[in-house]
Amino acid sequence: MANQTSNSTIFDEIKSIRKKGVKYHGEGNYERALFYFQKAVTQIKSIAESSDSRRQLEYSIYLAMAQSYRQKYQLIEANEYSGKAEKLAEKLEEVKISYCFDIQGDCKRLQSDFMGALSDYNKSLQIKLKSLGSEHLDVCESYHNVGLVYHNQGKHDEALKEYNKSLRIKLKILENNDPSIANTYNSIGQVYHDQGKYDDALSMYNKSLKINLTQLGDNHPSIAETYNNIGLVYDDQGKYDDALSMYNKSLKIRQTQLGDNHPSIADTYNNIAIVYDDQGKYDDALSMYKKSLKINLTQLGHNHLSIADTYDNIANVYKDQGKYDDALKRYNKSLKIKLTQLGDNHPSIANTYNNTATVYHRQGKYDDALSMYNKSLEIKLTQLGDNHPSIADTYHNIASVYANQGKYDDALSMYNKSLKIKLTQLGDNHPSIADTYNNIGRVYHHQGKYDDALSMYNKSLKIKLTQLGDNHPSIADTYNNIANVYNRQGKYDDALSMYKKSLKIELTQLGDNHPSIDDTYHNIASVYNRQGKYDDALSMYNKSLKINLTQLGDNHPNSTVELGQQSEKPEDKSINQSRNEEETAIDDFN
Repeated sequence: MANQTSNSTIFDEIKSIRKKGVKYHGEGNYERALFYFQKAVTQIKSIAESSDSRRQLEYSIYLAMAQSYRQKYQLIEANEYSGKAEKLAEKLEEVKISYCFDIQGDCKRLQSDFMGALSDYNKSLQIKLKSLGSEHLDVCESYHNVGLVYHNQGKHDEALKEYNKSLRIKLKILENNDPSIANTYNSIGQVYHDQGKYDDALSMYNKSLKINLTQLGDNHPSIAETYNNIGLVYDDQGKYDDALSMYNKSLKIRQTQLGDNHPSIADTYNNIAIVYDDQGKYDDALSMYKKSLKINLTQLGHNHLSIADTYDNIANVYKDQGKYDDALKRYNKSLKIKLTQLGDNHPSIANTYNNTATVYHRQGKYDDALSMYNKSLEIKLTQLGDNHPSIADTYHNIASVYANQGKYDDALSMYNKSLKIKLTQLGDNHPSIADTYNNIGRVYHHQGKYDDALSMYNKSLKIKLTQLGDNHPSIADTYNNIANVYNRQGKYDDALSMYKKSLKIELTQLGDNHPSIDDTYHNIASVYNRQGKYDDALSMYNKSLKINLTQLGDNHPNSTVELGQQSEKPEDKSINQSRNEEETAIDDFN
């Protein structure tokens, strides 16, 4: 009798300790939670009795430990304790096994083993439906988990279907301000974002944020996730300062709650880097990407999709800096991982084909570029439908190749397809709209329609100055193009003024040896040549040629400078590709 009383007292103590761990887990303090769970495990081992009561308590502690390790992204430990819980659950109710499958599915999903994750989640779902019925909160969790896998696979309609199954049950059972409902709003927002439905995404994120701030306080990891997601939308909308503000809010919470080496920290560094790249701050972008890559290689291994995304993004910066071989090397690393993990037909594969094409385009390998763009377009049309902003980007990029090949009518047709989608999806004032106006202007320029060209360039410039500020490389590009028109019209002083505005920005932002600076030196030389200032022209042509040979080699189509021609190495820059935008890899091709 005394022994039973003693065991009962120990059980109560262990339950109290476990309860403290659950409290800290709910607050997002997983390290502190694990401290209490481990303390509970130590105490339960002192009980010699083997009973359902002991197995029930031990199971609940191991399962809680697995959940905390999963949140800390310590997946080996999460699987270990989930396995211990599963062995105990086999001697208890069948439904308890389903919760172990949930954690095992999480670990597989986070390692990009999507088929394995779906298998575990569906096993869990079938057990729950059998044991709990169709309108139970634990069934909601399984629908949500299946939705996560579909979302990771780029199957957006299937993901929304599963998330909405979960949401309908939650709204019937829970109060409207329950954090679980906020979690589902957040997930639906992510799908809308990936579909290019930015206003719908922000609406869902703000619903989620409102609930979580009320229920969880200011410093919970779920708040950080929502700030991060809102930042992603702002970045895609070209609202860069707003995006950085949100990312830094997210980073502060994550560093406090998760430490410096968690994959979520890497994600935030990655997203900050994307904004810096969009702003033309390339060294800052590379610094952030390398911080992200260091964490992810340590935590996730060399074959995870997050590693592929970071290689893509580092390649994007190298491309923007004119380091094309370095860029292609990173894109190929990314593609190898993605083909292994996702198969041949995922939108993320399309993105890497698109990015590889932009390098070939800039190198003057137009047939290779078109081949890659068309591979990208075929996947996107199948997976995303006809009206997604990413389709617009690919039309834009194909148009750019046609323009550089002198196929101007084909180019205008593609640019207008792109513009129609962008105006519908992004509104009138997005930097991507400016890119398309800019390139339509270039086509008009090549066709000798100078007034039409100036009209388009000025539309582009107005948007860029508003969205990017005075010193972005893309502003330099538009000044250069306006100068090109003045040059062709014989307005040489106006042309020189614009070229020098362009050169000042480029030297500041890109350094002394970027291909864009080569173009601007060449264009200034063309004005001096037309003015009969031949010594000045030769000086500028030689500056241009030095950069050209260094960056592109002797055999590139643009490596020949013909001083005797009035229509110089086209004073126009190679027509720019569009931004290619997606959740984990946003690329600015200006």
